[in-house]
Amino acid sequence: MQITIDTREKSRIPLATAYYKKQRCQVKTAELPTGDYLFNNKVVMEFKTWSDFMSSITDGRLWNETQKQMENYQMHFVVIHGTNRDYLEAFQHNGLDHKMITGAIARLNTYTKIIHGTRTLNETFELMRVTAEKCLDDKTLVRQFGTKSVNPAFNVLAYCVDDISGERAKNIVNFLGLKTINDICQLTYDDLIKVPGIGDVLANKILHAIK
Repeated sequence: MQITIDTREKSRIPLATAYYKKQRCQVKTAELPTGDYLFNNKVVMEFKTWSDFMSSITDGRLWNETQKQMENYQMHFVVIHGTNRDYLEAFQHNGLDHKMITGAIARLNTYTKIIHGTRTLNETFELMRVTAEKCLDDKTLVRQFGTKSVNPAFNVLAYCVDDISGERAKNIVNFLGLKTINDICQLTYDDLIKVPGIGDVLANKILHAIK
């Protein structure tokens, strides 16, 4: 696999280069027209820390970046790197509320795909590589939905939890009468397993994602 790293990645360039070379990837740097990491000239990814993600919502930069990715490449992603602690620290300093953040993710997922990074940079680099590899093998496509719903509870489930389809999110919301983000935050295991089609594994996955 060939990986092109944008020159504006700066301090992450040597770390990403070292990691991907260990995975026997061909690595080069160049100023990309859009995105931060380009895999085989086909799959592009915009790399964001939680802090950068939130600030780019505020200044509008995020929408321009993701639109350019969509215009230039068929397969495009936004990678958000960081832990729950990183999220909370960024949240406290950026002046956004949770509804604005989940709303932004829901809007993005109408035309691109958000993937969440992990605790270390190497783990996030690997998640990016595996995702790109699946795309190139036609095992997965960019997840797209029609439009953002007026129901915030639906948006959180459909656009912010992996492997939850729009139809399944609709079933959960309707069965449990969920209308707000607070309703989502109050969900319990016992609530979820009452929903037809929701078993133990999926219930725990949803809880892990929203907590």
